[in-house]
Amino acid sequence: MIRVVTFDAAGTLIRLVRPPGQTYAETARLFGYNLDPVRVQDAFGIAWKSLPPPPDCPGPLPDDDRDWWRALVAKTIELARYEIDRFDDYFKEVYETFARSGVWELFPSVPLVLTELNRLDIRLGVISNFDRRLYDVLLHLGVRDAFEHVIISSEVGVRKPAARIFWEATRRFGVGPHEILHVGDDPECDLRGALSAGLQAFPAGSETTHLAGLVSGLSLHRSQISENL
Repeated sequence: MIRVVTFDAAGTLIRLVRPPGQTYAETARLFGYNLDPVRVQDAFGIAWKSLPPPPDCPGPLPDDDRDWWRALVAKTIELARYEIDRFDDYFKEVYETFARSGVWELFPSVPLVLTELNRLDIRLGVISNFDRRLYDVLLHLGVRDAFEHVIISSEVGVRKPAARIFWEATRRFGVGPHEILHVGDDPECDLRGALSAGLQAFPAGSETTHLAGLVSGLSLHRSQISENL
């Protein structure tokens, strides 16, 4: 029986209001630089795909993944063929911007889904390849208190699809892996990762079908179990 539903964060619960490249370019103006946001966004896409993930760690990362994000921003600016002299100050501003109000938004389907899952007495959590800025993001969006546990890679020391981050959820919730349904948009990190760790998995879906069928499926699942008792 499903007792817990965990969600991926970015791409499942939340999304950026503007592309990262636009935020990078807008921040650069504060330092006197005029960057083409389209060019920066194209460079960001290449940097994001090419930069290796942070190495696994037995416990919380001492820098909360900050060095990895710094490398990503530096690679993006380099690939966009720009130079920023006060780069450390620039990066600090970029890094802090992504924790501020107005940068992220909830997917439209999320509030109702969370309400309905609460109605079913299902415990809720987050499992995300993120850092501690996620706490502020969820707080700004008014959903931090909806989740019993928020499990982030920078605190666990590994990223999805590693089984350890999913097993940390089973430890914190005090349930078996088969009692957790993980919802996410990434086929490898979320779906195959959860299944490999013994959890159940549900795809977040596309923009038009986002989280469709999640609540009704769980309701049916519980009704069938009740009938067999």
